[in-house]
Amino acid sequence: MKNKLFSDAYYNSLAEDDLIAKQRYKLFRTTSIVGSVACLLFVLQSMASYSYNHPIVILTFLIGATFLLNLFALDKHKNSKIAYVIIGISATLIIHLNMYDQGGLKASASYYMAPITLMVFMLLGNKTGRYIFLLVLANIVYFYYMTEYTNAVSWDIIGNSDHDKNLDFLITGIFATLILGAQISYLESGKNVVIQRITQQRNELREKNIELKKLSIVASKADNAITITDNMGIAEWVNDGFVRLTGYSAENTIGMNPIELLKGKGSNPIVMVQLAEAMKNNQPFSCELLKYKKNGKTFWSQITMTPITSDENNSQQFIFIESDITPRKIAEERMQQYNINLEKTNKELDKFAYVVSHDLKAPLRAIGNLTGWIEEDMADRLPEDIRGHFNIIKGRVARMEGLINGILDYTKAAKNQGELQKFKSDELLRESIDLIGVPVNAVIHVRENMPEMQAEKVKLQQIFMNLIHNAVKYNDKEDIQVEIGCEDSGAEYKFYVKDNGPGIESKYHEKIFVIFQTLNARDEVEARGVGLAIVKKIIEEEGGRIWVDSDKHKGATFCFTWPKVRRSADEIVLEYEYEFI
Repeated sequence: MKNKLFSDAYYNSLAEDDLIAKQRYKLFRTTSIVGSVACLLFVLQSMASYSYNHPIVILTFLIGATFLLNLFALDKHKNSKIAYVIIGISATLIIHLNMYDQGGLKASASYYMAPITLMVFMLLGNKTGRYIFLLVLANIVYFYYMTEYTNAVSWDIIGNSDHDKNLDFLITGIFATLILGAQISYLESGKNVVIQRITQQRNELREKNIELKKLSIVASKADNAITITDNMGIAEWVNDGFVRLTGYSAENTIGMNPIELLKGKGSNPIVMVQLAEAMKNNQPFSCELLKYKKNGKTFWSQITMTPITSDENNSQQFIFIESDITPRKIAEERMQQYNINLEKTNKELDKFAYVVSHDLKAPLRAIGNLTGWIEEDMADRLPEDIRGHFNIIKGRVARMEGLINGILDYTKAAKNQGELQKFKSDELLRESIDLIGVPVNAVIHVRENMPEMQAEKVKLQQIFMNLIHNAVKYNDKEDIQVEIGCEDSGAEYKFYVKDNGPGIESKYHEKIFVIFQTLNARDEVEARGVGLAIVKKIIEEEGGRIWVDSDKHKGATFCFTWPKVRRSADEIVLEYEYEFI
C-alpha cells in the first residue's frame, strides 16, 4: 500500500551514502503524514463548534491538504529545500490558526511549537531554523497582545470550564512531549547511523589508503614503465620506471602525449595508427614500437595499453605498461642474420660437396686405375716389396674415397624432413639386423614391449644400423651379446643399444661423436669415423639427444631420445634463439 501511495522517487534518487539527506526525507515524510492527520482531527474538532464553511474549518482543511500535496510534489520537482520550508510554515500556521479558539496565549496547542522548531532545525539547518524560531517567538508575542487587549481569542473549541481546560492541557502536553521525545530519539538514532557510517567509511578509506600505498610503491618501483593518461592520451602520472627507461622526468612528461614525445623517424607509423585507433574505440592493444630516449638513443618497447573507466565520475583513462625488449630485438636481428649466413653456408657446402664428389674422386680413381694397370703390366716381374707398396697405395685410395663419401653422407644427413610413417619399432629392428648381416657368434636381444611409432622410418633405421653395426664390429669377445630396448619417458622415447665389448674410457665419450674421430688406428680397424657423427646429427635435428654410458673393459650402452611429436622448423629456430640469447 505504501508503494502505491508514496513512490519515494525522491528518496530513491538520493545517493546511497548520503545518509543525512535520507534521514531528513524520512522525517519530512513522517511529519507530512502526521500533520495531515492532525489537520483532519482539528477539522473534526472545529466542526463540533462551527459549521463546515467556517473560516477556521476551511483553512485547517486547506493546510492539511498542503501537507499531502507538498509531499507528492517533492517527487516531481526534487527541490527538498522548498518542500521543507513549506512544511515548516504549514505546521507553524496550523498551530497559529487553532490557537484563536483554544485560549490564545493560554492555548495548549502552543506546546507543539517546540517539536515544530526542532523539526525545522533538523530539516533545514541552523540558518532557516533561526527564522522559524523567530517566527514562533513573534507568534507568542502576537497572541499575548491578542489575548490581553482584544476579543479575537476564545475557548469555543475547548470549553470555558477549568476541567475542560486542564484536560486539554493534559492531553496536548502528553502528545507534544511524546512527539518531542520521538524527534529527539530519531535525531539521536540518525546521528548514530551517520557516525557509524562515517566510522565505517573512515575504516574503509584507511584500508584503501594502505592498499593504494602498497600499489603506489609497486607501480613506482617496478622495472616496467607505467603511464596513466586521460582519454586524449595526455599523461597524468608516470612511475620511476618510465623515468629510468626514457630519461624524461615526470615533470617533463605530465601534460604531454608520451607516444608523440618518444616517437622518431624509425617508429612504425602503421603501429602508431593502430594504437590510436584502439584508444579511439576504447579497446586494449599490445604492440612493439621503436622509441627514442631523451638523449636520442633508440630502444624497443613492448607496449600493453588497457582502457579503464573510473567508478566515481565515469571518466575514461588509459594505462600503458611498457618493457624494454631491446636485447630480444637485437637477438632477433642477429638470429635473422645468422639464418641468412647459415643459408649461404649451406649453399656453399652443397657446392663443396659437388666439388668433392666430382673433382676429388676423379684423381683418386685415376690413381687407383694407374696402380692397377702397372700391376697388370708388370705381372710376375713386380717385386714383393713393390707389390706391398702398391697395396698400401690402393688401401689409402680406398680410405680417401671412403672419407669423401663420409663427408657427402654427413652433409646430407637429416637435411630435409621426410614423410612420417606409422610402424612398429621391433619390426624395424629386425629389418635393420637383417640388412647388417650379423656374424654367427653375435646374438641380438630385442626387449619386449617396443613401441609403435609415427616418425621417419628411414632415419631411425639409419641410427639403429649404425649403432648395432658398431656394437658388433668393435666387439672383442668371441660371444658377442647386444641388447636393444626402450623406455617411455612421457613426451619422448628413450632407446638404448647395449653391448659386451671392450668399452670406452670416459675421456673419449664426446670425441666419438665428432666426425672423422676414431678410437682405433685405421690400420687396425678400417673406419671412416663418420657413423656416430651422422647419428648424432639426425637425432639432434629431431629434437633428441645421444650419449654413451661406458667404462673400459665393461661394455658400452648407447642411449638416445626420440620425441613422440616432431618439432616444427619454427620451434627449432626458437630453441636456437634462446640458446643464442
